[in-house]
Amino acid sequence: MKKQPEVTAATRQKIMDAFWTLYKEKAVDKISVSEITAITGNNRGTFYRYFKDVYAVLEQIEADLLRDVGREVHNILSSHIFEDHLRDINLLYTMTIPIFKKHEEKIFTLLGKNGDPKFTSEFRKSIQSMLIKFWNFSDDTEHLDYLLEYTYSAMFGLMAKWYENGNDLTEDEFFKMAQGLVANGVLGHCKHLPAQA
Repeated sequence: MKKQPEVTAATRQKIMDAFWTLYKEKAVDKISVSEITAITGNNRGTFYRYFKDVYAVLEQIEADLLRDVGREVHNILSSHIFEDHLRDINLLYTMTIPIFKKHEEKIFTLLGKNGDPKFTSEFRKSIQSMLIKFWNFSDDTEHLDYLLEYTYSAMFGLMAKWYENGNDLTEDEFFKMAQGLVANGVLGHCKHLPAQA
């Protein structure tokens, strides 16, 4: 008798969730199928019915995340009517932060020390494509690769640090800091800080 699709989907998700529990703590090459099945309560045969190995589980999680983030970014970009003067860094963060807050654990784990370089590259391309649409850059924009790299690195560097610090700033404080850094740079930002006693 064939299993119901929802049972199949639930089992597959259970395996992915168990893998993720382990992956948050260690690299993929240190995770075994037996560790995953010990968490799920399934046998190895059940695991292999859904995935050929632990790397396939990671690839599925990465693909799902790229798909979900891409869809959410596309929905936001297509639902806004932009005017050139409104395309500022504050709006960019306002649009993207809810998406990254929703997926922050997966994003920053997959981009972190145990992350997959292939995923990092795909994620970077996906976000840079979004930035091209947001800023309305054309392919012949001077130094386009540098502009995209700067924006991507600044955004994710700041958001990763914010996540690492347990979201110690409010969203308003974070926006203000990000806006100030983009507008004035680090030295300009430091000039506006209160003098140290």
